[in-house]
Amino acid sequence: MGRLEDIAERNLNPKHQRERSIVGITLGLFVLLILGLMVFTNLGARPTDPPRPPHVDGVLLRSHK
Repeated sequence: MGRLEDIAERNLNPKHQRERSIVGITLGLFVLLILGLMVFTNLGARPTDPPRPPHVDGVLLRSHK
């Protein structure tokens, strides 16, 4: 009978369920905020430097004229 009483009490007192869903929604919104900031900011962009000759992985590319 103990298990049936636990199920009945859970159905009578849904406060715990509501708190759990609020925590889940809050965490989801926080993750969406972080992803939005990552997409719409230029944190990964290189800073603009004065014009330099083109290079690939540190190797300077020059044309012979």
